[in-house]
Amino acid sequence: MMTFLRDNPLHFGLVGVLLLATSGLLSAQQQEPSDGVEASSPREESSPVEIHGFLQTNNSIRPFRSGDFASQLLKAEQRGQLELSHKSPQWDANVKLDFLYDAVEAEASTQLREGYISCYGKNLDLRVGKQIITWGVGDLVFLTDVFPKDWAGFITGAPIEYLKEGSTGLRANYEKKGVGLEAIVIPEFEPDTFPTSDRLSFFTPYPQAADRILDPSERSEYGLRLSKTLSGFSSSLYLFSGRDPFPIVHFDPATSTATTRFGPLGMVGLSTQGNTKKGLLSAEAAYYRTEDTAGTDPEINNPSLKTLIGLERTLKGNETLGFQFTQDWMLRYGDYRRALPAGFPSRDSVLNTLTVRWRNSLRNDTVKPTLFGLYNLNDRDWFVKAEAQMEIRSGVWYLVGAHLFGGGKPYTMFGQFDHNDNVYFTVRAAF
Repeated sequence: MMTFLRDNPLHFGLVGVLLLATSGLLSAQQQEPSDGVEASSPREESSPVEIHGFLQTNNSIRPFRSGDFASQLLKAEQRGQLELSHKSPQWDANVKLDFLYDAVEAEASTQLREGYISCYGKNLDLRVGKQIITWGVGDLVFLTDVFPKDWAGFITGAPIEYLKEGSTGLRANYEKKGVGLEAIVIPEFEPDTFPTSDRLSFFTPYPQAADRILDPSERSEYGLRLSKTLSGFSSSLYLFSGRDPFPIVHFDPATSTATTRFGPLGMVGLSTQGNTKKGLLSAEAAYYRTEDTAGTDPEINNPSLKTLIGLERTLKGNETLGFQFTQDWMLRYGDYRRALPAGFPSRDSVLNTLTVRWRNSLRNDTVKPTLFGLYNLNDRDWFVKAEAQMEIRSGVWYLVGAHLFGGGKPYTMFGQFDHNDNVYFTVRAAF
C-alpha cells in the first residue's frame, strides 16, 4: 500500500482528506448537544461513517491449448474492498480501497477504486475526486462513453462492474425545470488498461520493433452533457474534448522503436432511450474528430460516425431478449485507401456489428443466467460471454462463466483474442 500511495501523491492527498473529514464528522456527531441548544431533528442529522466492503476470489483458466498458448491459469486474484462513506443533506464522502493479491504473479497491490467528496445545493451538485463516469445507452458497446475501461480484467472474467475504471476530476450537475447539465473536468488523461501479460494473445503492431515506448500523452479532458426527458424518452447531448482511448502506434525504422501514444479527440454525441409497445428502445450516435482530419495517416483512425440502435423485450416473467445493431462509418475512406502502404491491413468503409443479450432471473431472483454475443459482419470476428450468478445468502454469491473469442484476422477487435477462450469463477462475500 505504501508503494501505491508513494507513486500516486494525488491519491494519497485525496484519501487523507476524505479520511480526516469523515473521522472528524464521526467524532462531532458523538458529542452531546450543548446546554440550551436543541438537538437536530432526524431529518437534519448526518449519518455516521458507514463501513462496508467485501472479500472476493476471481479465477480464470484457459482449459485447453490454443495455438502457441498452453492450457494454463490466467488469473488467481484475491481481492478485499473496504468502503468508508458518510452522508448528510449537504454533502457526503466516499472512499473505496481495494487490496489485491495476484497468486499467478505473486504480487500484492492496493488500488483506490473511488474516492470523492460530493456537495449538494438547491440546483447544483459538485463531486470532486476519483469517480466512475458512464455515458451513453449501449450494452458493452461504447460510443459516447470515452472514459477509462479495464479490458485486461474484462477478458479474464473480472466482475462486470470492474470493466469501468475511475477518473480523477471534478463533476458538476445542474438541474432546473427537468433539464440537466453535467460538466466534467479531468486534469490528467487516464488510458484504458489493455492486456500485457504473455499468458494472453493480443495484437502487437510492428512486432519487429526492438524497443517500445509509451508516450504519457498528458492532457486535460472536458465533457459536457445536456439531458432532458422528451415524450417519455431520456435523451442527452454530449460534447467531449480530450484523448482518444484507442492507442496510436508509430514505428521509427531508424531506431527500431515503436512509440504508443493517445491522440487528441473531439466528440459530439446524442442518445435516447425509452419504452415503446415493442419494448425498450435505445439509439445513440457519435461523431469522432481525430488527429488525422485529412484521413491520410494509416496509423491514426480517421474521423468517423458511429451509430447504434437497440431493442430489448420482455419475453415472459423476468426473461428478456435484447438486440443492438451498430455501424462505424469511416468518413475519409477514399483518402485512407490511397495512403495505405502495401501490405498494411485494411478495413471496410463501414463496420457493421450485431449483438444479442438474453437474461433471466429465477428462484426468487437468486439465480441469474445471462448470455451475450457479438458478431462483426465485416471483420467476421465474434465474442460470446455466458455466465450464471447464484446467491447463497444475502450478500454472498458465486458466479461461473465462460468467454469465447473468434476471428480469422489477428488484428481485428476480437480476432486478436482468438486464443484467450477461458472459463472463470468468482465468489464474493459482502459485509
